[in-house]
Amino acid sequence: MPLRPYDQDQMFLLPPSLNEWVMHDHPARAFSEIIDRIDTTAFREPKEEGRPAYHPKMMLKVMLWGYATGIRSSRKIEERLQQDIVFMWLAGLERPDFRTLCLFRSTNREGIERVFTETIMIAQAMGMGSLGLVALDGSKVRANSGIDTFKKVEDWKKILEGTKREVQRILADVEQLDKQEDRQYGEDRRGNELPQEMEEAKHRIEKIEELIEKARELEKEDTARVSSTDMEASFMHKGSTSIPAYNAQLAVTEDQIIVYAGVTTEPVDVNQTKNAIETIEALTGETPAILVADTGYSGGENLRYLEEKDIDGYIPEEGERHIGKSKRPRAHLFHKESFHYNEHSDYYVCPQGNTLRPAAANHVKTKYSAKDITTYRTERGVCAQCSQIQQCTPNTSMGRSITRDGYELYRERMRQKIATGEGRTIYGKRKCLVEPVFGQIKTRGGFVQFLLRGLAKVKIEWKITAIAHNMLKIITAIKRKERMLPALGWG
Repeated sequence: MPLRPYDQDQMFLLPPSLNEWVMHDHPARAFSEIIDRIDTTAFREPKEEGRPAYHPKMMLKVMLWGYATGIRSSRKIEERLQQDIVFMWLAGLERPDFRTLCLFRSTNREGIERVFTETIMIAQAMGMGSLGLVALDGSKVRANSGIDTFKKVEDWKKILEGTKREVQRILADVEQLDKQEDRQYGEDRRGNELPQEMEEAKHRIEKIEELIEKARELEKEDTARVSSTDMEASFMHKGSTSIPAYNAQLAVTEDQIIVYAGVTTEPVDVNQTKNAIETIEALTGETPAILVADTGYSGGENLRYLEEKDIDGYIPEEGERHIGKSKRPRAHLFHKESFHYNEHSDYYVCPQGNTLRPAAANHVKTKYSAKDITTYRTERGVCAQCSQIQQCTPNTSMGRSITRDGYELYRERMRQKIATGEGRTIYGKRKCLVEPVFGQIKTRGGFVQFLLRGLAKVKIEWKITAIAHNMLKIITAIKRKERMLPALGWG
């Protein structure tokens, strides 16, 4: 059998065309076409002096293609620009180094925000990204910080004091050594170089003082854990362990286009609903018709906000398995819904006809929320004489109590709506929409940890990830002939 010619030193008579390196229907072509349509004027303007800057469209293409294919490290992207045909084609054979790539990624917040908005607009122009139903969820993503770098603020203060004492000891030792050398060599000897251990201790003091000051700015308590490498990261519970992390938020449409990508240092989700809605409105000029989210977003303030915005929300108080079930710890006890509330006169009536009136009012404040709670009770002795007390409360001396805050009516309406067949069906879409998006980002994109540090830079990185995801969704729809990007040479 004859062999094909093989010559690694073969010369070309005519230069090959760069455009022939990538197949006509390769997804990278649609990727490139989409970015060519995006306005990049919001990126940093090039300086008049010095070497000409790389074109922002080229930088965007290689950065986003890297994130889309699970290559996020700037060093790895630099490597691909020298070895991978698709990366080389997207870059037009330009080869920015990893420092340039990293700087581009971390210093163009406004430009990245604009690109995110434009990808949503492109998706909507293609008939995708409808805000008829939006699913909201959060996931804790590990910060670029080790567990051993976390200590309580009060512990950092103790370390600071210890380091300062170490400096004083070093100074005393140096002073004593100077006196000895003066006696031995004379007082005119030059010896003004600081000992190396002094320089190291002074550097530690500066770093710890900076850390404590940052913790004070962030209003962190002395018992809060702070990292020496990423001071804004929080120590969050995830599964059965705790890790340095940020709480990454996503809101997606029914075709899994991300319309909101935010990051918070709060480990809870309850304060993120309003921010997500307002951001979506600012980006798209539209308000979601339906919002579904899990129990982490079920704060009373959120339920009231959704009603005031005329958004049809589906946020249960309990996990999906417990929707419609009694929350009472003992099945044989009367639950709260068995008591009738008189809104006009502000009292409850129990199943036996006894009246529970306001007995105490408290302002309850937690780290992430605050509310006013009123406790309702019967007059002393009424419950003790009731024949049903064993079915009502184990507290036979004080009797049954009911608590209520200013959001109870909103919770009641939500419970009633989400317990219906239609409510369960709509809420059930949540786990089929937003949870798979997190899964795709973490598995296909390899996004299990942030590469950048600090909340501002972490937000940029999460937005880049969302852009890459949206572009892949758009390209997949084009490939399946489900959607058409006008003027694209294929699809």
